[in-house]
Amino acid sequence: MAQFILTAIGEDRPGLVGHLTGLLHDAGANILDSRMVNLRGQFAALLLFDASKGPLPADLLDRAAAIGLSVTLLPQKPPTKLTAGIGYRLKTYSLDQPGLVHRVSEVLRSHGVNIEDLSARQESAAFAGDPLFIMEMRLTLPAGVSVKALRTDLDAACDKLNADLDLEPATT
Repeated sequence: MAQFILTAIGEDRPGLVGHLTGLLHDAGANILDSRMVNLRGQFAALLLFDASKGPLPADLLDRAAAIGLSVTLLPQKPPTKLTAGIGYRLKTYSLDQPGLVHRVSEVLRSHGVNIEDLSARQESAAFAGDPLFIMEMRLTLPAGVSVKALRTDLDAACDKLNADLDLEPATT
């Protein structure tokens, strides 16, 4: 199975997802996993795809550049070790301030927790007067990690950041 990871960045516009996925479809590729987002006018994509049906066209990157995307393509290696454990969801809410993602992720790292997915965004918060920063994560807690100790450390970090948090077992 020939798998690749493609990253793409370019100025956002309607139809860009269709163009990019069309290039892959025309090449006989099958998208296995993807994240695509408009980051305040800039399109960013991260895709894992299978290209077992044949070699990718030599001009694939040139064709992507022709539609305004800067693309990198890397062969996907099989994971050396899958993270086993229990799925959790973490969500934090606070006024925006530098270092929020770093501080929370350091607590998770210190407990050996793997961040499987992370999204963070600013939202208007009329009641606060300043933008609200929301961070959501999907986590894997390895066997042996004390949820109580993790929650205690997250609470302490979030208290210092004046942030609220929800930590719940993942339902899906």
